[in-house]
Amino acid sequence: MTTESLLTQQNALLQQLIDLLQQKQPLGFSEAPRPRYIYCNRSQNGLWYWLNDAREVVQIPQTALTCLIDKLEFKQVERRGKETWKIHLHVRADRRYILEAGYDSNFSKSLLSALSVMTPQQLQQPITIELQAAEADEVLFCRVYANGELVFAPWDESTTWKVVAKRAIANVDLASNGRLRNELNPDYSQSRLVESLN
Repeated sequence: MTTESLLTQQNALLQQLIDLLQQKQPLGFSEAPRPRYIYCNRSQNGLWYWLNDAREVVQIPQTALTCLIDKLEFKQVERRGKETWKIHLHVRADRRYILEAGYDSNFSKSLLSALSVMTPQQLQQPITIELQAAEADEVLFCRVYANGELVFAPWDESTTWKVVAKRAIANVDLASNGRLRNELNPDYSQSRLVESLN
């Protein structure tokens, strides 16, 4: 690589850091900063939706979300009067969201499979989650893109989901911890960048 291309790359990385540091709550009237739950299933005649304060369904017409991932967890929640396990993916985009899906749904399996094969470095950057409706009425898959490229992560009936889930959670945790360290200490990130250029 030439010195000019290295400087261009360095400037792009520094601009990303500045952009991340400037993502603060604006002054004035706004929505509450609590995360919005996005339900990823086809039960409401769409692909994903959220509930407004009146508990009415608000469909999301877009089929993809580009975001930074903060946390991945499994939660036991009450839905329709019954306890059930859900996957919760905490992300940041135009606001904070928590994507929720059944822990054993095709959406969750597609997501977990992709996150388990991605590196923590890839997960420190924005990713895109695209919904993919199957021909069957209730089935929803997802595709994950890193740097505009589809993450190839096939799975089948013989996949050991506990192993995949643990690997996905570990990758997300490592990425979040690394991003947080870089956001809190930009000098650390800059010194690592300078070291990589030498």
